Amino acid sequence: MLQDGRWFKVSEAACHDGTPFPEDWEEQWRLSCGLADACRDEYGDALIAVSWYRTEAWNAKLAKDSAAHQVASGSYHMKGLAIDLRPVRGNASLLYPVLRHAYDAGRLPMLGGIGLYPASNWVHVDAFKAPDGHLRIWLGS
Repeated sequence: MLQDGRWFKVSEAACHDGTPFPEDWEEQWRLSCGLADACRDEYGDALIAVSWYRTEAWNAKLAKDSAAHQVASGSYHMKGLAIDLRPVRGNASLLYPVLRHAYDAGRLPMLGGIGLYPASNWVHVDAFKAPDGHLRIWLGS
């Protein structure tokens, strides 16, 4: 059974179609929840998980319905390794540099990718490490 993290509950990671985070994905949960909790610790204030786990069907629906959000067909959300985070107070443009600085200082070693989406007001973080180990960075809309 998956255990809630320090700041985030397993229920917050469920797909928006109602599908829970898969119970047998313990490693993915450990990585992604650890990353989300560490991001919250670094930011020092509450964060909302806008999107976490996605089924393939839900991801395809998002890609079709909301081109503005640039949903990837091979999204790491479908593997349980990605989270879109939004500050409760402040905005994503404040959260993003905090997380980049924490990564550069060695405090977010599990971070594999980070993207800022200022129009949507969230920061995408994921625990997928590039084969060569570099941090994948991008700017969305």
